[in-house]
Amino acid sequence: MTTLTTRNEIVKTKRIISSELTKMQKAFYDEEMLQYYKDDNEEHLYWEQFDCINNDEKDYSTFNKIIGIDYSDIDTFTNKLTEKLTELFKTVNVTEFIIISHLKLDFFGNRDNNYKPLKKAYKTLEKIVGDKTFNEAFEIDIDSLQDFIEILFWTTRCDPSVAEYIFVIDKDEQIQFHLCKYGNLHLTEYNSEQLTDDKLKELGWTIIEGEEYDNFTESGKTEGRKIKL
Repeated sequence: MTTLTTRNEIVKTKRIISSELTKMQKAFYDEEMLQYYKDDNEEHLYWEQFDCINNDEKDYSTFNKIIGIDYSDIDTFTNKLTEKLTELFKTVNVTEFIIISHLKLDFFGNRDNNYKPLKKAYKTLEKIVGDKTFNEAFEIDIDSLQDFIEILFWTTRCDPSVAEYIFVIDKDEQIQFHLCKYGNLHLTEYNSEQLTDDKLKELGWTIIEGEEYDNFTESGKTEGRKIKL
């Protein structure tokens, strides 16, 4: 099941999520970029993205790692990744998630990119939100994970105009991840580490240390990736 919700509702009730968004927005705030918006009389549009910048930051411990799966068939990758994620989350009794981006940006990016997997991902997103624009948040259960993994993988991989960081966080604020364009998970656990290196390896995950690379092409070029002009 998927429920559309507001960013404001999430940050009012989830203290770690609120704090994480605040930290990210403070890090991304840029005086020079703000001036460009001011020069175009669009300062309000800049500030709309930074909806959590003045919230409080909380103290908690974090455990960070990058993980991936040894799988190179891009056509079936999201199916395999969802299968592995479902297995992983069931081991820690996680079944409900919040999906929210670091800045308040549209989940729909460059609709002029006609790359078929990206177009399909946006069509799926349209059906979920009932519109062609959405910049709030989602609450989903584990049965809806497949659709969102497909959406997040292809939009992150092929569309640089969407938010750079779109977080999938369990509703109890224990575990968070975001997908990068290579299909790897940038994983963070809060307050305690349940997914140790040994546990992840036992579940068939690879711990990635050092530089990331593309598993799907020999050239390293990301097919379908297009910057919106």
